[in-house]
Amino acid sequence: MPRLRTLLVWAAALLLGTASQAQVVRPSNSVYVLLRGAVAGYNGDLDGNSDGDPDVATPDLQDGFENPGFGVGGELGYLFNENLSFGIAGWYQDLPALNDGFRFDGTENVQGGEAYQLQALFRYLPFDGARISPFVELGGALISGQGTENERNSGSADEDVFGFGPVVGLGLDVALTPRFGIFLAGQSTLTFPDVALDGADPGAFGNDADDADFDILTNLGGGLRFAFRAPFTAAEIEGLECPAELETGEAGSFMVMTNADATMPVTTTWQWGDGATGSGMTTSHAFSSPGTYTVTAMVMNEGGEDSESCLVTVVDPPRPPALAGCRATPARVDAGQELTVDATATDADRVTVDFGDGTTASALPARHAYAETGSYTVTITAENEFGTETCTIPVTVGDAYCASIAELNPVFFGYGATTLTADATGRLDENIEILRRCPDICVTVNGYSDGSEPGDALRVSQARADAVVQYYVGQGIAADRLRAVGRGVDPDANSKEDPGPGDSRARRADSIPSSCAGF
Repeated sequence: MPRLRTLLVWAAALLLGTASQAQVVRPSNSVYVLLRGAVAGYNGDLDGNSDGDPDVATPDLQDGFENPGFGVGGELGYLFNENLSFGIAGWYQDLPALNDGFRFDGTENVQGGEAYQLQALFRYLPFDGARISPFVELGGALISGQGTENERNSGSADEDVFGFGPVVGLGLDVALTPRFGIFLAGQSTLTFPDVALDGADPGAFGNDADDADFDILTNLGGGLRFAFRAPFTAAEIEGLECPAELETGEAGSFMVMTNADATMPVTTTWQWGDGATGSGMTTSHAFSSPGTYTVTAMVMNEGGEDSESCLVTVVDPPRPPALAGCRATPARVDAGQELTVDATATDADRVTVDFGDGTTASALPARHAYAETGSYTVTITAENEFGTETCTIPVTVGDAYCASIAELNPVFFGYGATTLTADATGRLDENIEILRRCPDICVTVNGYSDGSEPGDALRVSQARADAVVQYYVGQGIAADRLRAVGRGVDPDANSKEDPGPGDSRARRADSIPSSCAGF
């Protein structure tokens, strides 16, 4: 069909083009304007022949571009994104093939005519990242041509008849800059009713003439486009660095990497998965509880947003064991008397108790009775895979016998003497047995004089006390358990009660037992 040839002329040329792969950025969310010019063609009842006359004897429609005109237009629209736009366009077309003055009665055969279009167009560009990309246009148009009511109804001149119809187009867009470009395009508008454009109904010139009930307006040309808003490159996440595992309370470093060409400013926010949020391309966060958290990074700019997530496992930090409240109850016992050793052990896999006498226990609380008196050190040890903790407890083991010792044997000296007699050493040997059995007993040796003895009474009493201490030490009693004190004259001395010189009961040294604690 001849009219299809018109549509295919520019379509075939367009299909020969290929989209360049040079990466560019086209604007989005922007108002734009187009200015376009074209070679205009008309296909209809009055497209005429080579001499421009409507010839009834010529049954076939001639090519609408045998006598082409021109068209100019403009468009104002909005770019929803890099691919899709919507615009309102206006066209003025000067069409020599359109017989402006023809009437059915054959009068006023004046060549030439004009047409106007108001279009609403959607335009789709599939290769938004290519410098050269094809596009397709689809929409509708309101057309004003040469048709009037008298021509439509063969009556007197009346109101103009407006046409309407679909608009289709193909083209190539060339991005010279992100905001400015040029394009080549072909566009056709089907006009209904047939009379609206050229004032002629189908079959008006005989049965062999055009019997289609529509006309076609075609523009082949190009133009310029300009977007008022600079393009934005959407921020995209190209990498996300997260620690795979953290300990509770440990601050981990997080970093998101975006495309280098993202339009600034880029805002980065973080959702840590524990109810907290953060910001910044590089940041840190510490989790207070163990668990597995989904951490989400989101980057945003005016071009769009992107997000990516990672999993972070949070565990309790390795803790060596701890011991607190180490104690022995009671801390002083008699031989054979049971005591209890206890403590608070935290994070311990194993606990051992060393009682200091060769025996041990493996749990707390631990009970034990010592067979022998003495001073012992109890050691509690807690262990786990991360370390060891110990504490020590001093324990004193005595016996009931020692607790009952309130006094020791005194020894007596001859008149004016400071040396020990056999009777005195025998008495001291009994004391020594007690001191050996009772290591917690210390002794203060008080020496006395009866006041009638020659020499200084204080010196004599001190010498007697020293003699006793020296004997104790000589028999293995520790010197730090002993103290010698010369008291001088015994205040209770009474020479009248002793038949000998002076008072023999006052010439003595007393061994006074006491606890070694604080001695």
